[in-house]
Amino acid sequence: MMYRYIAARFVTMIPLLFLASVGIFLMIHLVPGDPVVTVTGLDASPEQMARVRSELGFDEPLPVQYIVWLGHVLTGDLGTSIVSQSPTTSLIADRMPATIQLTLATMTIGLFAGIPLGLLAASREGSWLDKFVAGYTAVSLAVPTFWIGILFILFFGITLGWLPTASRYVPFWEDPFTAFQLTIGPAFTLGLFVSGIIARFVRASMVEVLGLDYIRTARAKGVSEWKLICKHAFRAASLPTLTVVGIQFGTFLGGALVTESVFNYPGIGRLILSSILQRDFVVVQGAVLVVVVIFSLVNLATDILYSLLNPRIRSN
Repeated sequence: MMYRYIAARFVTMIPLLFLASVGIFLMIHLVPGDPVVTVTGLDASPEQMARVRSELGFDEPLPVQYIVWLGHVLTGDLGTSIVSQSPTTSLIADRMPATIQLTLATMTIGLFAGIPLGLLAASREGSWLDKFVAGYTAVSLAVPTFWIGILFILFFGITLGWLPTASRYVPFWEDPFTAFQLTIGPAFTLGLFVSGIIARFVRASMVEVLGLDYIRTARAKGVSEWKLICKHAFRAASLPTLTVVGIQFGTFLGGALVTESVFNYPGIGRLILSSILQRDFVVVQGAVLVVVVIFSLVNLATDILYSLLNPRIRSN
């Protein structure tokens, strides 16, 4: 049954990824501007532009260009950057470790802050603590992440001088202290946002579960409140939260464009932004497609884990 469920989920991914590839291809080509100008420059003659257009295959109809591009993608070739002349796969591979490290740090902060806050709010429903958590989640979700990032740089980087004002990628296993200094800024900025989402979902799920009959029975039998919350209620309430965590994890694996730009962090998001500004649409197409595939795979893994924890899902 489990294998059939996984196979069915894989099959449903195929048309979605196909439609996503069509959308990405058309979106890039329908944007105003001519990427050939990026290669030839504004002073190029019409003959030079026509020659470059032919070399890049831009003189073919869009359906033909899409079929050629998709054929290369299926073989693992995402094209060559118009600006740097480097393979797009290499550019993405160089940025992916930094994005993975930032995502793991972000989710760690979000989980360690969001889950306890959600549990405290649910256990004290209607109290001042519950209202404080509600205010925290509202602020964390309402304030733009780039503004938090700017304040973080101004306070910890410029005023106190504790942290660098610009980030770069240093693997944790090579130099943990330096990696912490360079990653904590964008990770904290994004982690606050994630913690607000997680806290809100944990609280809502816990309030619902705490009102169930078996919880009231356990409480009547004298089970301690924190054992009741952490061992019994949270296990049932964690399933909806798992979905949110999976979505956020997949989102940040695709890069945090604004936050990475604020901290000058060399992740996938910054690669996409710089490629957009340079009109390097080949890299934009490849990077966005990789982001879509990663997000789809993370969602698939989340669904599989969800079905393992709740076998009733597989029977639907």
